[in-house]
Amino acid sequence: MRLSEAADVIRSKNAGPFTVTIDLFFGDEPKYAAARSSSLLTVEGVAAAYAVPVDQVKGVWWDDRIRAAKVSLVRWSSSSDPFCSDLFGAHLHTPLAQAELTPQGAES
Repeated sequence: MRLSEAADVIRSKNAGPFTVTIDLFFGDEPKYAAARSSSLLTVEGVAAAYAVPVDQVKGVWWDDRIRAAKVSLVRWSSSSDPFCSDLFGAHLHTPLAQAELTPQGAES
């Protein structure tokens, strides 16, 4: 299952001029558990989804109380770059949303 099929809300936005943050909200416990245990929503998995080095991913944080996660990574162009195709970072979640939730330890 793709992340976009599991999460009820996926949104991205700037977290400063050089960072984008992606918020994920899940409507039910089984989909949240599948996402939480996936290899996609790890630093390494996010780096692979965006084809960037691991050190470009600042982290993946979880909040079990509200079935939510936050992913932050370094932007590949500054939000102030006049040639930036997404000034507000509103569409930068797409590579992650389209990626498959693969259980940790399973081959991708």
